[in-house]
Formats: sequence, C-alpha cells, structure tokens
Amino acid sequence: MIKSFSAVTREIENADAAIAEIKAGLNLEKNQLKNSLGIISCFSDFGETGVLKAICKSLPFDCVGATSCLCSASGEIDQIIFAITVLTSDDCSFKATAIPITENYKDSINSCLGGLLEQSGEKPAFFLSYFPLMENVSGDMILEAIDAVSGGIPLFGTTALDHKFDYSTAKTIYNGGMYREMAVLGAIYGNPKLSFEIASFEESKIRKQKAIITESHDNILIGINGKKALDYFSELGYTREELEVGLGLAPIVIDHKDGTKPIARSVFALTEEGHAICGGIMPANASMTVARIDKDDVLHTTENTLKSFISKDCLLLSYSCMARFVILGSNNKEEAEIIKKIAGDTPFHFACSGGEICPLPDAEGKMKNYFHNYTNIFCKLE
Repeated sequence: MIKSFSAVTREIENADAAIAEIKAGLNLEKNQLKNSLGIISCFSDFGETGVLKAICKSLPFDCVGATSCLCSASGEIDQIIFAITVLTSDDCSFKATAIPITENYKDSINSCLGGLLEQSGEKPAFFLSYFPLMENVSGDMILEAIDAVSGGIPLFGTTALDHKFDYSTAKTIYNGGMYREMAVLGAIYGNPKLSFEIASFEESKIRKQKAIITESHDNILIGINGKKALDYFSELGYTREELEVGLGLAPIVIDHKDGTKPIARSVFALTEEGHAICGGIMPANASMTVARIDKDDVLHTTENTLKSFISKDCLLLSYSCMARFVILGSNNKEEAEIIKKIAGDTPFHFACSGGEICPLPDAEGKMKNYFHNYTNIFCKLE
C-alpha cells in the first residue's frame, strides 16, 4: 500500500521560510513510513532562487518532477507555487535516476536505465516519468527508447513546461537540481494498485471521416491519403496561415488500430515543404482524423472522466496539456478547480504539461505506453 501527503509554499525568495512551511505541511515525523519518494511540480523561478535545491536538501528521500506554469497540491492551485507530494510505504520501495538526453540519448537510456534495472533485481511496477522539452528529441522518441530497454514497464508523467514564450526555463527536477536535457524517472517497486485514464476530446467533436498517414518521419507528418499534409488540411478548410499559428487549430486524433483509445496530436507548425510538425510520433499506416476543442470540451471531458474514475482512498495524479491551459484563456485554473471539486477529500497532485505520458490497455488488456497531446492524464494510486 502507498500512502501520500502534500505541502505547498509560495515563498520564492527566502529558503529558510520555504523549508519551514514545507516541513510543517508534510509533518514527516507523523506521516512518513519506511520508504518515500517526493513528487515536485513548481514554477521555474523556485530553481533560479535556490529554494528548490534547499528544500530537497532538507528532505530525507529522493525527489523527482518538473517545472510547470500551473501546479496544485494540498488543495492549493496557483501559477507561482512549489507543490510537493510524498509517496510513502512500508511494503513498496522507490528509486530515482536521471538520464542525459543528448544526441546519443538511446545509449544513455540503455546505460543508465539498464544499470538501474540490473541493480534492483526486481522489476519496477511502473515509472513516474519526467521528460525534458527539447527541439531535437521529442517525448515520443524518449518514450520508445525507454520502452526498448525496460520491456514496456508502464510510464506515467509529464514533459517539463514553464511560463515563457520560448519555454527556455522548462526543466526536469532531480534531487534539487533542474535540467534542460535530462529525463528523470522514479521507479516504484512492489505491488501498488494502479489505474490509468485519459480525457481529451468530446466524441461529437471528432470528425467522422478518417484518413491514412501515408508518409511520416518521427513527428513530421508528410503525407495523408497520398497527398501532402498541407494539401489535405487545405481540403478541410484550414489555411497555411492558420496552421502556422500552430497549437489549438487542428488537433489530430490517431487510431493505432490495436484496440487502445485514440491518441491526440498537436500541429505545432509547417515546414516550407508543407509538412506538419506535430507533438509526437506520427506512425505511418495509422488511421487519423481531425477534431475540434473549446473551453467547454476541456471542462466536460475532465469532469465526466473523473467522476467515474476517482475513488476515496487513493492518490490522484493529474497532468494536463498546455493546450488545454491555453484554451481556457483567462480562466486557466478552471480545469484544476473542477478536479479539486470532484476529488473532495481525495488527495491529488496536478500540473500543466508540455506533453503527457500515460499507458493505455490494448484490445487484449495489455498496457502500452503512449505520449499524448491535448490530454489530461490520470493515475490512481491505492
């Protein structure tokens, strides 16, 4: 069994005051069991002022996580906040590792993760996963490399995010350090009771007419139904100018034809050739269509999904795509507020995400790891 407890601070300048507030909120003497792991979501400035490092140094366990533009724990929701949730257990154990994501990221993952798996002796039940937001290596590429080494151990987590236009301070977190090019994993061993779910689009907002991805390269969508990607979108009424605006205008829904739920993809931009740069791998021969999403869809899908998923004696982890945050406009806390309302006394940890990592069952019930856009992902730990 895994239990949890949380704390938050808005003290971004005074490290001693922040430590005191976090420790008072966590009350480790009362709440901590034999083994523990901290999950952190915070505004990036907490790292720049040294408060993050000081807090982690004061805690007697590893901490993993990522920066975000909106975070929540202990019922508090804010943009400029430091939120930590501690997983603690007598019968489950935890290990954390950080993996450099460089040009030779596959070798790094094989070396670091392979070493962790060999040292532990037993196979982790799942990995809490925090990926860097990078231009040259997408979240899907990191996910596939981890899958290849781990044999498909379930991954759940988020890609680092921040509040800046160029995402220059979006970083993963490992024991007080913040990293631009580092994937961070928190391995959970034992037999925790896990459930996963996603919320993305209203069914009525997904275009019924489907197409086939006929050519792609990683996250570059080149051909659809044998036509250039731009030509296909033009036939649906999208202009090049609209597509070049990117996020939010042309959500893609992919069916992998393996029984899993459809996966959402963002179109970020177009190349000069008219190819679509997407927020994840676009697999050739997969079926795809286009959807629409607005503020009401964001709120309804989260509310409807969570009502049937949440239970009283659990910890709920939730990471929601930055596209949903943007779509909410000035009311960008509203999705988190809905989670807070539905959760009631159930503890939850929430953050906005630069890309969501969540497994889904296929037609035979086998869990497969997927990278998502436009999606609010949920993990229930009991």
